[in-house]
Order: sequence, then C-alpha cells, then structure tokens
Amino acid sequence: MSIGTRKLLPVAGIVVSALLALTTGPATAQGMGLGPEAGFYAGAGGGFTTVDLCDDLRAVGATNCDDEDVGFKIFGGFKFNQYVAAEVGYADLGEVTASALGISATAEVDGFQVAAVGSYPIEQFSLLGKVGIYAWDGEISTTVGNFDDDGTDIMFGLGGAFRFTPEISVRGEWERFDIDGDDIDFFSASFIYNF
Repeated sequence: MSIGTRKLLPVAGIVVSALLALTTGPATAQGMGLGPEAGFYAGAGGGFTTVDLCDDLRAVGATNCDDEDVGFKIFGGFKFNQYVAAEVGYADLGEVTASALGISATAEVDGFQVAAVGSYPIEQFSLLGKVGIYAWDGEISTTVGNFDDDGTDIMFGLGGAFRFTPEISVRGEWERFDIDGDDIDFFSASFIYNF
C-alpha cells in the first residue's frame, strides 16, 4: 500500500459514512437526538494563497520569486448542531516559482483535509473557527530535475458566513496550512449549499 493510499483511507471512510448517513435522510439526524440545524452541506471556493518564502530565497541568491498564487477548494461536512460540524475537503494551494543562477523551480501543493468546525451564530451571520489535518502532496519541478514530497500536518482557520436562505450561504475564510514547517495562508470566499 502506497503512502498516498494510506493517507486517503481515513478520508475515504469519513466520506463513505457521510454518504450512507445522507441516504437515510433528515429523520435519522433527528432520531439520533440532533437538533433541527443538523444536516449536510457542500461547498466550493477560491481565493489567493501566499507563503512567505521569497525573502529567504532572495537572501540565498534568488533573482526572481513569486510566492503568491490562486487557490481553490471543494468541501463537504455535517453540522451536528448550530455550533459544531465535521468537514472534509480538497484544497489546491497553488504554486511558488523562483529562479537563481540559471536554474528555475516551481513548487505546487495540494491535498485533502479533515477538520472540526466551530460556529457562533448571530442571526444570519456566523463566526467560525476550524482545526484539523491536511494530507498534502508537493511537487517541485526544476530545470535540473523533479522532486516529490508528501506529509500530514496541521491546518486551522478563522472566518465568517452569511446565510441568504436556509439552503444558500457564503463563507469568507483565512486558513493556515503547515507544510513541513512552511506556512501557507489561504484567503478564500466560498459558496455553500445546505441540504
């Protein structure tokens, strides 16, 4: 079994469990003693990512460097009540490019996350915080060769949501992903559908 497969098995288990629960309908959530706010949601979003690497790379001779890019994500979750949810998703955190001494390099990171989400509702608004793990894959392409790396590290974030209707809401977030000691910040806006 490959490292990538081992990392995906827990995420796959959560997704399969969520899908099985979804097929049983809202009656099951209420039968389990969960409140009327309980239910599934799915969303997608995008924004910009930044990793504070260029200053360090310029200090060792990099002439060109760009450590900001566009990122995107898709996610789904289950709200147990108006305060607590569990969420899984995929996030592409973009790429960093740099060059020095005739050698250019591009580093890309993407992966899957599992997080606990806490919310504090204020009428149609909600403040939220999340913490979880991010199982990432990184690829570095250079003019002298290509390299791959992967790992599982912590992620966390803060944000807010606004619910337009019982089904439709939007979310703005700042998330930080620890990638093998380097922090990537992801500022995003997402559209969410509540089932």
